[in-house]
Amino acid sequence: MKRYKRMGLLIASAIATLLIAACSQSNDANEGAPAEPKPQATTEEAQAEKKLTIGIVNAPVTLNQINTQDNSASLAPIGLLNDALLDVTDSAEFVPKLAESIETTDKQTFTVKLRPDAKWNDGTPFTTADVAFTLKLALHPKVETSFKLSFIEGLNDFGKLEEGVTEIAGLRIIDPHTFEIKAKTPIDPLVFNERFGAKVYYLPEHLLKDVNPEQLSTHPYFQKPEVTNGPYRFAAYEQGQYVEVTKNDQYYLGAPKIDTIFIKVLPAANLVAQLQTGEVHMNSLPVGLVPITDYDKVKSFDNVNVTSAAASEPAELFFNIEKLPDKKVRQAIAYALNRPLIVEQLLKGQAEIIDGGIPSGHPYFNKDIAPYSYDPEKAKQLLQEAGWDPNRKLAFLIPVGNKVREQAADILVQNLEAVGLKIDVQKYDFPTLIDKVEKGEHDITIFTRDYYIEPSLYFTTYKSDDPESVIRYNNPVVDELIAQGEQEIDEAKRHEIYDRLQEVLHEDVPTLAVYSEKRLQVVSKEVLGGRPLNLGTFNNVNEWDLTVK
Repeated sequence: MKRYKRMGLLIASAIATLLIAACSQSNDANEGAPAEPKPQATTEEAQAEKKLTIGIVNAPVTLNQINTQDNSASLAPIGLLNDALLDVTDSAEFVPKLAESIETTDKQTFTVKLRPDAKWNDGTPFTTADVAFTLKLALHPKVETSFKLSFIEGLNDFGKLEEGVTEIAGLRIIDPHTFEIKAKTPIDPLVFNERFGAKVYYLPEHLLKDVNPEQLSTHPYFQKPEVTNGPYRFAAYEQGQYVEVTKNDQYYLGAPKIDTIFIKVLPAANLVAQLQTGEVHMNSLPVGLVPITDYDKVKSFDNVNVTSAAASEPAELFFNIEKLPDKKVRQAIAYALNRPLIVEQLLKGQAEIIDGGIPSGHPYFNKDIAPYSYDPEKAKQLLQEAGWDPNRKLAFLIPVGNKVREQAADILVQNLEAVGLKIDVQKYDFPTLIDKVEKGEHDITIFTRDYYIEPSLYFTTYKSDDPESVIRYNNPVVDELIAQGEQEIDEAKRHEIYDRLQEVLHEDVPTLAVYSEKRLQVVSKEVLGGRPLNLGTFNNVNEWDLTVK
């Protein structure tokens, strides 16, 4: 309802503007003087304003740039408001943003030079003081963060400072535009580029320097982050409904050509309808998926361009290992699922079947692993061997909003019930679901992770000591392989480690991919330069443009 109220307010505001302009011109005419040009200029500016609307089906849960909560829907607004040292292109190349250069001679110490013209949107220069302030605050033991920086010298295995420690041993500030990060051991530069270069966003030291770390999460700044350093500035945020950002005229790479970007949350059916009417200019990946079942329909729209991306990060089952500790039960579930039916009938063949979370096109995907086949009898046998209680119910938590994923989940439930499992289906909006699975209220859940260039990021959730893991998995062999993969700098040896790691996880099944779909990219013909991508959608968003009718 609030979305429609807001539209009504916009219409009322527009009418009021026209009435003011008309009255002003009428009064000028009665006085016999030339009409003032100002109202007319305001009307023309309103007509010329360029507003791009992006449709998503899962709602952002936060605008906190140091704690994204690994929520994919939050990444778009956060990325529009904030810049990192590096950005990523759709071909997985790292390109400079806040960093002018990043250099290393030993793969252990990385020297970063900041762009001297980078600044916050209030005009304050962005410097190494902001870098140091952000890291010390985000890595404070009492502050929650999504940064994964355990490789830095002086941080513990959780990527945090120990209690009472205020300085980061691996951080050295050289001058206002130069600093060094030292790793505990030599690392593949990919680890640094993705975990630090592309995933760390910054806080304005001049605005938050007096904040108490223990009260940081409730600070008003994170509800209205009005001082940021990205191409757009905060305008409005209605949780569960929309985020609105306006162009940052102070942006160091050049002011954006599009005045306003409006990220609208709506059901998949409404997303398709509004792409047709032009109310939405483009969908977003991975949280604004146009169902592949609507391919023929959207292809017929004459106002959009439609393409399909390569097979992407899969919809994935996450098991609560504390509640399902026997791998035979998890293997039984894998054999029970008719994934070929989902791919061929629901997804019209526009998807692949893989078992792990790494997409098949990723350089570190293990091509030698054969996916679990559809074998209901094998599933029944394994359940019997595991001594499964047929009266026990499994809590299967499913997020709403993604039409295809919901339909696929319905098929999965039928498959599981067909082999004798009782399923308690619980459907929630995504923020509620994440809250529940983080508390361990699930036996099984399903959602999609982000795409990572650096392979180690796919495996952090399998660490036995990961406090944010929803699977609660503990395997010393996996822990050791993860540690080896993070520390190995020889590419060939890293491939061997990650191949072995994927084999162990395939046997243990703490997670299981259901399908890896070829996502539809739908964008209005009015949009110039921008389109939804699996990777790097907004890396040059200030150069996008929009034709104005």
